[in-house]
Amino acid sequence: MKIIANHAHIFQKEVREDGTVDALKNFLDECEIDKAVCFAPFSNYFNSNGESPSRWMYEQIKNDDRLLAFGTIDFTKDNVAEQTEEIYQMGLSGIKMHAAFQKFKLDEEKACKVYEVAEKRGMPISFHTGIHWHRISSYNTLLYDEIAYKFPNLKICMEHVGGYHFFNEAMAVMSNNGKRIYAGLTSVLHKDTHKYWYLGKDKIKDLIWMNGIDQCVFGLDFPYTKPSQIKDAIVQLNECVEEMDLGEEAKTKVFGKNLLRMIETK
Repeated sequence: MKIIANHAHIFQKEVREDGTVDALKNFLDECEIDKAVCFAPFSNYFNSNGESPSRWMYEQIKNDDRLLAFGTIDFTKDNVAEQTEEIYQMGLSGIKMHAAFQKFKLDEEKACKVYEVAEKRGMPISFHTGIHWHRISSYNTLLYDEIAYKFPNLKICMEHVGGYHFFNEAMAVMSNNGKRIYAGLTSVLHKDTHKYWYLGKDKIKDLIWMNGIDQCVFGLDFPYTKPSQIKDAIVQLNECVEEMDLGEEAKTKVFGKNLLRMIETK
């Protein structure tokens, strides 16, 4: 089975040597993964020299048929709508946003300008969900329901599915909004090293039981995970499908087909 994985963070070599495109491709080889979606670095992890992280990411992968890319938004600048449109015009596949890390409120006016353009262009937004050491009121998981209500055609991927603390809230958002809300199965099976995002097989089965298999998207969280952890996660996700007797087609959805559907743009 060919695997296409979401959620690989990419860095410049001088920022993080184990997070470069070359390091990712070695990682994919070791895990026997065919393709991956890369996330451009956030602006405070990027040495710009006048170039945007999204443009830099585009240049890194533009001739590589093994990699796709999501852009990021620099919230220290006011031109967030223009940044979003530029990501689309470059042909990138979506946008990565992290309210707790980037210090914005999910439903603030500035963020809504990004959602408006992304909805118009059919680009998905991949959000970090779950605890991340910032005031919870700014990134409360139930705020995704507000975003979904205000932008009824926006595709949203909730990475980590709310994590250990907010899984039930993430389930509520998914059940309330249908198949345009995706569950990013990223770092959800690494109990010892990623406890804040750990769900385990039982909760993943609950997710599938409640919302179906068509919204589940496998992710890496590279370079914050090890190849051994990814190999184990693949085994456990396959076991979930087998134990629920969903058939081989369900596996292909989790490991690539759902992701490809999510990133289809207008």
